[in-house]
Amino acid sequence: MGFARFFRTGLAALAAMAVSLPVLAADMPEKRLLLELNKLESVGADCRTTWVVNNTTGTGLETVKLDFVAFDLDGIVVRRVIADMGPVHTGHTRVKLFDLKNIQCGKVGRVLMNGVTACQGGGASVTPGLCADSLQTASRAIVPFTQ
Repeated sequence: MGFARFFRTGLAALAAMAVSLPVLAADMPEKRLLLELNKLESVGADCRTTWVVNNTTGTGLETVKLDFVAFDLDGIVVRRVIADMGPVHTGHTRVKLFDLKNIQCGKVGRVLMNGVTACQGGGASVTPGLCADSLQTASRAIVPFTQ
């Protein structure tokens, strides 16, 4: 085989791979644990937070405990909450509610996802860090929610 033919064959193989890569990426669902701060609403003296949790990690999670920190409008920590979000089975979405006690919603400036305190699967072993490594945050509320 001459060099020119070898070169053309190699280029054709690379082109075929380049065309198929986006198709493969599109066929693979994103493996993530999406945590969305959906809304804040006043309930008496408290601020009720509504959360949407979606698990596409491929692993059913029985226990998911997350550490949240709420800051006021001046950036001062006003509340820390360890919230139990589980169970969240793979491919499922859950809605959870938690109250920030004695805080008016209008005084909350932002919420921070401070860490994962527990992440366990039901019956199957969960890779250490699965929840933390796949966690993605979003906010539809009027306040930012960040990691």
